[in-house]
Amino acid sequence: MKINSEEIKNLEPIKTIAISHIGDYSGIGDTFEKLAMWAGANNLWAASPKMAGIYHDDPMSTPVDKLRSEACLEDLSGIEPGDGMHRYTISGGKYFVMQVEVTMSEYGEAWEKVDAAVNEKGYECDTRDHYELYVSCLGDIQDADAPWVVNLCIPIK
Repeated sequence: MKINSEEIKNLEPIKTIAISHIGDYSGIGDTFEKLAMWAGANNLWAASPKMAGIYHDDPMSTPVDKLRSEACLEDLSGIEPGDGMHRYTISGGKYFVMQVEVTMSEYGEAWEKVDAAVNEKGYECDTRDHYELYVSCLGDIQDADAPWVVNLCIPIK
């Protein structure tokens, strides 16, 4: 895992089409695959939409089987969501953003690092969306071990 940058940003809300996931956050991959296949079938990739993962619950205080998350695709087309999908707007506002390069096995460590950085700097989190915004893949997108450039976004007061 590599940390590229840390900064405070005022982020705009992002309108998305989302699929909800309940359970261990590490299991959201299949939900993203379903969303990506739907996007491909509807020719949505040409517009280069952003993808994001939203994590609603604190895994330190919520039972694993109750963790709620969303796999999101930026809605650039206004298309109607498919079966099992819904519209979701990722909250905007003041965020601490840590950009990292991670492989799939390093996401947990990356979230620990961003949480530690927020605490060390004395920032106070609020209840808006905590999310990952996927910037780019540094290898073959089909390779499960390819590193990704990801912005970890933590809302602060």
